[in-house]
Amino acid sequence: MMKNLKIIFGLITLPMVLLSFSNCGSAQDSSNKKAFNQNPPFKISEVYYQNWVAGVKEGGSGTNIYITFSEKNTDAVIQNIYFRNQILEAKGNINEPNQFVGYLKNDAQRDIVMDADPIKEAKNNPPKVFPFQLENNQAVIEYWFEGKKNYFKVSNITEKEMIPYPQANPNSHE
Repeated sequence: MMKNLKIIFGLITLPMVLLSFSNCGSAQDSSNKKAFNQNPPFKISEVYYQNWVAGVKEGGSGTNIYITFSEKNTDAVIQNIYFRNQILEAKGNINEPNQFVGYLKNDAQRDIVMDADPIKEAKNNPPKVFPFQLENNQAVIEYWFEGKKNYFKVSNITEKEMIPYPQANPNSHE
């Protein structure tokens, strides 16, 4: 009789403990939501993305996203561009100081180790959680201003015609 009570108690307690742990995780996820700044220290004149494909098989393909500012506070530091479930470093352009570009290269198959040995599988990098729910024509600009990290959401990003890079450099003389 006592043994049966212990089993029943265990069967009732275990689901409650597991449920409480699952609630902790969802509470943490909701606190990770990032708020958008509605009045950034810049004005955007143009945002577009452009797909590209290399002329050689191993060259790959990808998408570049371009953000051009008509005005930008000099204290605002543009860090990253969140686009298509990727976090892209915002790279400045020396020739156009008000333009930043994020380079998204379409990776071939990710190297994932599948093995009966869990130690070998543990070497796999878990996918990073993307912090925003964005449409294909939306991006988020991450920037530092006045010592704080901020986020600004951009919508209605236009697509420009794809760039097919040539197979060989036409200027090279072999």
